[in-house]
Amino acid sequence: MRKNLLQSLLLTSWTAALLLFAGCDSGPKTESGADVISEGKIVYKLTYPQFEDDNIFTSMFPREMAFKFKDDNTVNELKTSMAVFSTSLFANNKEKKVTHLVRIANKYSGLEMDSVEIMEEYGKKPVGMKITPTDSTKQIAGYKCHHAFVTFEGDSTKNFSIFYTNDIGIKDPNWCTPFNEISGVLMEAQVNKFNIDMHMIATLVVAEEYPAEDFIITKEYKPITVQEMADIFQSF
Repeated sequence: MRKNLLQSLLLTSWTAALLLFAGCDSGPKTESGADVISEGKIVYKLTYPQFEDDNIFTSMFPREMAFKFKDDNTVNELKTSMAVFSTSLFANNKEKKVTHLVRIANKYSGLEMDSVEIMEEYGKKPVGMKITPTDSTKQIAGYKCHHAFVTFEGDSTKNFSIFYTNDIGIKDPNWCTPFNEISGVLMEAQVNKFNIDMHMIATLVVAEEYPAEDFIITKEYKPITVQEMADIFQSF
């Protein structure tokens, strides 16, 4: 049971990371008239509503997700308590390609996906899912965020809210996700994969400059398939 739970959680974390696969856009103004940042970092807090905070399994779950963006490149890092394991998502929006890099001890493996593969695995909207924007807003990490209600026909227990902002300069932030009709950057959302619910909310947005090298994979890695990536997660 422990293996299955951790495997599901890691794959759910990857799905959450893919929600932020995007490119950057500069020049526009925020709703308040300030400059939109086009290079920086968003930090998200990750929680798991269906588990108690002191659950023995949740101590191994990722608690934070850091998303860095610059030009047409992004890198997304998930932190876990397991020192032997780390995972990062490198994306190039211009080429519509993403590489999921996994480190186990000192060995690296990488899953390379193009836009067709990404859409096939993660971009499809679940049957019966509907997104309805509302007039509600709230502040998240200092940004004005707009509300939308996500509902599922025939099963109201799956319903949840999302909040997004138009004040961060990321172009087409949700193009390869079920939320592709939302034009803004997701600041609060919920992801369900393999019966694991993960809630994510932005806690910090920082305008920072990064060297181009931060968005390039410098480690040598073994290219792997989707099945081989699943096998890696299953080994935990």
